[in-house]
Formats: sequence, C-alpha cells, structure tokens
Amino acid sequence: MPRLLVFYHFFHPDDVVSARHFADFAEEQQKRGWQVTVVTSNRACRDRTMVYPARENWRGIEIHRVFRPAWDQAEWVPRLGNSVWLTLGWFLHTLRLGSFDAIVIGSDPAFCPMLSIPLRLSRRGTPIIHWCFDLYPEAIEAEGGGRAVRALAPLARLMMKLAYRCYDEIVDLGPTMRGRLEAYGKKAGHGRHRTLVPWALAEPGRVAAPNPKVRAELFPRARLALLYSGTMGRAHDYELFLRLSRACRARSGDKISMCFSSRGNRFQQLCAAVTDEDTNISFAPFADEDALQERLEAADIHLLSLKPEWAGVVVPSKFFGSLAVGRPVIYAGPEQSEIAGWIHESEVGLHLEEHNLDAVVDRLHRLMDQQAEVKRWQENALGVYERQFSKRVVNDGWDQLLRSHLVA
Repeated sequence: MPRLLVFYHFFHPDDVVSARHFADFAEEQQKRGWQVTVVTSNRACRDRTMVYPARENWRGIEIHRVFRPAWDQAEWVPRLGNSVWLTLGWFLHTLRLGSFDAIVIGSDPAFCPMLSIPLRLSRRGTPIIHWCFDLYPEAIEAEGGGRAVRALAPLARLMMKLAYRCYDEIVDLGPTMRGRLEAYGKKAGHGRHRTLVPWALAEPGRVAAPNPKVRAELFPRARLALLYSGTMGRAHDYELFLRLSRACRARSGDKISMCFSSRGNRFQQLCAAVTDEDTNISFAPFADEDALQERLEAADIHLLSLKPEWAGVVVPSKFFGSLAVGRPVIYAGPEQSEIAGWIHESEVGLHLEEHNLDAVVDRLHRLMDQQAEVKRWQENALGVYERQFSKRVVNDGWDQLLRSHLVA
C-alpha cells in the first residue's frame, strides 16, 4: 500500500471548513488504497486555548500534531510567527517519520509551502505536491497588511518562487489562480498545474424543495428568495447586493427578498448599512452544520461576492456548496475570476456588475413568475456540480494525480 504524507494547519476534529476538506481528502484517499499520515498543529482554529492530543489514529489515518504557541491568528505579526514555528516544527518532525511515496502540502499556515525547500533536500525522489487554497504574499497585499509586512513582500515572493520550484506539481483552484502561480516562472511545480477544487460539505444528490417552516422563517413574504450564507470577511463585499435589493424593492416590494446568514467584519458593516426601509432584507443566525443543508435549500438562488483584488488569490468555497444543493448563484465579483468563468461556461448563475444591475433586476422579476425555469436552472446547477466538482470526482482526480507520480 503506498504511503501518503499530508501537511495542513488544522485537521480533525476541528470544524473549520478547510480542516473538514483536508479530513475528507485524507479519508477519501485512504479508501482509494493510500496509507495516510497527517502532520498538523495541536491548536483549534477558533479557540486557540483548546489543544488536541499529540498523536491520534482516526479511521486508520495517523495524525501527528506538532505544538504551536497560542499566538493570535487575527494579527499579521503573530500569524507569521506561527507560520515560521509550524513550518520548522513540521520539518523537524518529519525527520522521525519513515519514507513516503508522495507528499501533499496545503497553504495554511501562511507561507508553509516553503516547507518544500527542506523536504526536497531531505527526501530526494519523493513527489511533493502543493494544494493551493490561497496565495501569499498576495493575500497580505489584498488585505492591506501593515507597512512593515508589505515591505517584506518582495523577499517573500522570492522565497515562494524557490518553494514552488521544489514541487513536482501544483494543484490550483482555477485558471485565475493558475495564472498567478505561473507568474512565478515555468519551473513552478515543474510546469505541471492541475485544477482540483474543494467540494461541498453537504451533498444531498438532489434538488429539494424548501422546508416550508425554514422558508417562512427566512423569507416570510418572498416569491423569489436570495440567500447569502457564510463568512463575509475582508475578501467579500455587500454593496452591489444592497443596491440590487433596493432596486427590487422599488419595483415589487418584498416579493424578491434577501436573507444574510453570516458573520465577519464586513457583515457588521452590512448590518449598519441596512435601514428600516430595507424591508426585503433580513438576517438569520449563522447556521451550524446540522442545520446548514435546510438553510441552503430554503432559498431559490444564493449570493456570493469577491473583491477584485482577491481574484485568483482565493476562491469562495460557498460556490460549491450552493451548486451541491442545486442552487444557482448571483456573483458580485470581477470578470477575471474562476467563478465568473464557471457561470458563463455552465449557466449556473448570474454575474452581477455595476453596468448590468438593471438587467439582473429584470431577470429576477421574470424568474419570479417562471417557477419551471427556476427549477430547470437549479437542476442544471446540481448536474454541473456532480460532473465537475463533487467529492467523488475531485478525489478520483487526486488519486489519479498521485498515482501518476508513482508511475513516473
């Protein structure tokens, strides 16, 4: 049985979304015949005072947790300190592990892809693959990090260039991200790039009608229901959604309604921007995983956004969660981004921009009276997800990728 070594900041039993993805990834590759070992940190994501045991066997997967100080991840300087600590600690820990047939390194903590440099020196001949969920220092620049942090960006780019050259392959989340990675040179990932996205955590496999009780709670008067579910952080925006909602209200009152089930610093700004006149906008508590599927199914269409400076740096995972429950999306984000491309290629939503707001309002009002068209749109969204983005499809792709390096 081939042995696979995986590195990522957070892992089971942590419930943060990326930790869930890597836990699923490890479990799915185990099912496909890989003996998986995971090296992670001992701290919980949302509560840094919570620590997990140093060793655990979970469903046949060996988990090694390296100690990490309880430094605050919300601030850049301690976050970078955590990155240096874990990257060094992970490498030293690998010196005590045996041989592996392939290694996969994620992109959390920031700059941990640099782990490939010492691993390439110490494990010559072992394929090393990077699964890139987000890019650094690009994320720091998009976020507007402090002056001192930004001043280090050129050095960080040089170090990342060296790190990317040590990979046998780089797995991205889409063509815009791939373009950013290819800017590091043809030797990045030995010129081998593949797209394998993070799948939805809930995969019902059907387009379900809304639960009447949940629908009534979230959208009591709506004939067409639009939902934003998930974090609204620095990479996201709400201004176009607010304008869209007000344009719909001016034409048809509360018949087209939006509900925001969210959290994050931009969400607080949205709450402050909503007035008493915005009667077709409501808020709901952030849904836990047990209630998430019914929450997502309560709407007809989902909302998601991305600021232009974040294009290719991250890809909002809520897009895949929407398609998995058969809900198309209204995307407020740049044209040069993965989601805009998938919307245009596969007809899984509407791309909302400044210049086409009135056209989107017109389309929504037509859909309000065309429930058969809404249903067709939803079925198409689910079909696209199951053919391109499902957990089975993506993990089959991962298994093929890893085994191709065994053959090589």
